[in-house]
Amino acid sequence: MTTKRRTTQHNGGPIDYENLIERRPWVVERGRQYILSPDSDGFLCGLLVTNFLDGEVVGFYDGKILISKDGVNFRNCIFLDIEINRRDIGSMGNHLVEYNRNLVVNNRNFDECIQPNILRGFDGKTAFQRKYPFGTIHLLLGILQESGIINDLPDTAVSPLLFADGVGNNLFGYPENCLDWINYLKINQDGHILNKFLCKNDLNFYQIMQYLERFFAMRDRFNASGYFDGTNFVQGGNNKRTGHKIKITSGQNTQINLVRNGSNFDLHSTEAQRVQGFIRELARMMGWQYLDGQWNWKNFNLKILQKGMLSGESRTARMRLNNQTYKALFDRNPFSLAMTASNRIEYTIE
Repeated sequence: MTTKRRTTQHNGGPIDYENLIERRPWVVERGRQYILSPDSDGFLCGLLVTNFLDGEVVGFYDGKILISKDGVNFRNCIFLDIEINRRDIGSMGNHLVEYNRNLVVNNRNFDECIQPNILRGFDGKTAFQRKYPFGTIHLLLGILQESGIINDLPDTAVSPLLFADGVGNNLFGYPENCLDWINYLKINQDGHILNKFLCKNDLNFYQIMQYLERFFAMRDRFNASGYFDGTNFVQGGNNKRTGHKIKITSGQNTQINLVRNGSNFDLHSTEAQRVQGFIRELARMMGWQYLDGQWNWKNFNLKILQKGMLSGESRTARMRLNNQTYKALFDRNPFSLAMTASNRIEYTIE
């Protein structure tokens, strides 16, 4: 399939939530199954859809390994906090996924992906500094509010909302970009669910720092004490400040914390218990519930993908990021990808 440059949704104005929902109705459908990124942003999205859309979390995908509930076809699931380059898979994320959107390439299939940078026509080659600075949860909250599914959040939600994807750092590191996106997402309007946190919060900076201090202390209570290497549980390792994410891939890109269960795999009990503890705390701060029966931690199918990278710093021509290698990447039909720097794309191939 060859795609040409797409038209943007907003024509220079703010986001049209109603139109977005009309074009991607799955985003507000009830009773769907979800695969999440294995970190705090993904967990927040999972809590939102299990609490308000009767959703079921059936797996996790970290860009290298995909685990999904046995008997579930992952192609029928919705991926949250991950962009999937497949026209038949609904997904939603917050990363830059286009290097040069003006190029005509094969197999660029983000048609079913809700992607804020694509909505605004931003790519890495011309608009990296204008890329979306918030988490997937912030966009998803606005969409569900538009549908009347959720209307308010408690003040304690400020901590997880500022922590997800480093939003707190972005607000003060890139204020001009954050303000631009606050206006685009209509967060600056009084009725928006995030308005009180980002535009007129009664909390002062000192109180917000206290909230975040307590959040970091909570997160660190769930830091991993080690990992399961496939045979033994190895104590120690580089596990500092890991309380907010699941580790299913090691730094050497090998699977960890997965215990064989017949032909399938379970998340190791130590890893599952600590992560569930963190998610319960997230739920409490957001004013929601951790609905245990709607989250799966056992009996997963395992899919290992081939990880690769294009970088402007590569000494190898075929691995250097430019228009030619970008087009060649899509000839390989990548399953997912993200621009993790202005001159770097990380991708996976099925």
